[in-house]
Amino acid sequence: MSPLEPGVRELIAFEGPVQCEAAHGAVNLVLRAGLTQLLFSGASGAALPARLHNVRVIEIAGAAPAGLRSFRIESPGLTLALQARQVQLHRDAAAPFYGAVPPVHVPLRLRLGWALLLAILRVPGAAALLRKLRGST
Repeated sequence: MSPLEPGVRELIAFEGPVQCEAAHGAVNLVLRAGLTQLLFSGASGAALPARLHNVRVIEIAGAAPAGLRSFRIESPGLTLALQARQVQLHRDAAAPFYGAVPPVHVPLRLRLGWALLLAILRVPGAAALLRKLRGST
């Protein structure tokens, strides 16, 4: 990977196979690799093949007319220029989130106690009896 010139920044580098989809509507180009998606709105430029490999998406500042942003899509043997109104990067956050939040360990005794209480409360009149035993009205 070569260093980038001033005014140029790499948005994302996909490793491995990348699926390219032309869509209709506000988002008209989607690059997808695994659980990561790059969505282009109002994209214009050369058509992409259905599959690419090891893709870099680079934004070039100031190279597009007003209201548009300029991008370069690089893959081995392929470099395409693209203009779009907007770009969105979506990554699945489940794995990092659940990796950072420790799992909750509830003791078996506590689980069984709650299960027993809920089973008892299904019996008609059991709630009133429990309230009476607790001294509540």
